[in-house]
Amino acid sequence: MNAERNPVAFLFDVDNTLLDNDRGRHDLAEDIDRAVGSAVLGAVRGGQTRVRRPRLPARSRALHAAVRGRAGRPGPRRRVLAYPYRSAAFPGAHEVLRYVGTIARPGTLSDGDPVYQPAEIERAGIADEAAGRGFVVAAEEHHPDKIDRRLPAARYVRVDDQLRILAAAKERLGDRVITPHLCQGCHAHAAEHHTFAPADRSGDSIAGILDLDLTTFLENAR
Repeated sequence: MNAERNPVAFLFDVDNTLLDNDRGRHDLAEDIDRAVGSAVLGAVRGGQTRVRRPRLPARSRALHAAVRGRAGRPGPRRRVLAYPYRSAAFPGAHEVLRYVGTIARPGTLSDGDPVYQPAEIERAGIADEAAGRGFVVAAEEHHPDKIDRRLPAARYVRVDDQLRILAAAKERLGDRVITPHLCQGCHAHAAEHHTFAPADRSGDSIAGILDLDLTTFLENAR
C-alpha cells in the first residue's frame, strides 16, 4: 500500500453518477448512425459484430462495437473518443468535485472499456478536478485491493448509483465508509433497490452531495 494515507477519500462512480451516460450514449449512437449508416447497424442486428451487451438496442450496440474498434471503420471510434463529455455532466457534478477537493481527497472509479472509459473521464474534465485520480477498475467491487493501492485512506465516502456496489463497499469497510446512493440515471428504479440494504445516505442528484452533513465522519478520520 502507498505510504501516503489520506484521512478521507471520496470515491465517485462516473457513469450515471457524475455523467449522464444515458444521454451521452444516445447522442453518440445517433451520430454513429448517421456516420456509418445502415451497413454497420445491419451487421450488428445480424450478429456479425460481437458486442459486450447484446440486449442493448441496435444503435447502442453499434456504439459498443465502435468503441471496441470492431465496426470496421475508424470514423465511429474517433467520434466516441472525441465526444464532448463535459457537456454530459449532471448539474452540479463539477462543483461537487471541486468542493470535495477542499475537504478530502477525491477520486473516480469506473468499470468498463479500457479505451472508452479513460477517454470519457479525461475529456469530461473529471480527472483534473479529482487530482488526476480518474481510473478504471474492471468489476471494481471484486478488486478492492486495486482501489486501496491507488487511493489509500483511513475512511471513504463511496458515491454510486448502484446499491450492489455500495453494499459490497459497506460489507468490506464497515464503519470506515459512508455510502451515498444517487437515484439517477438508468438504475434510478432498478430492482436491486429491493435486494440490497439501503445505503447510508440517499438522494436524487449528484448536487445533493453538497448538502450532506459529514462533519462527524470527517472529524473522526483525523
